[in-house]
Amino acid sequence: RWFGTNCLLARRMVERGVRFVQLYHSTWDDHSNLNANLKTNCDMTDLPAAGLITDLAQRGLLEDTL
Repeated sequence: RWFGTNCLLARRMVERGVRFVQLYHSTWDDHSNLNANLKTNCDMTDLPAAGLITDLAQRGLLEDTL
């Protein structure tokens, strides 16, 4: 849930002209139980990241992002 909130905040920052925004999801640094952790991490980040890309595209801001 917090990653989705950060994606929304990132979009709002880009809308207001912030030139550099970095999103970070801290639980990707796994050293054990990789199969289960990978699914969990993907589940937490997939929809919010897709939503951010969609929002930026709809607002004409995607072309200016990396």
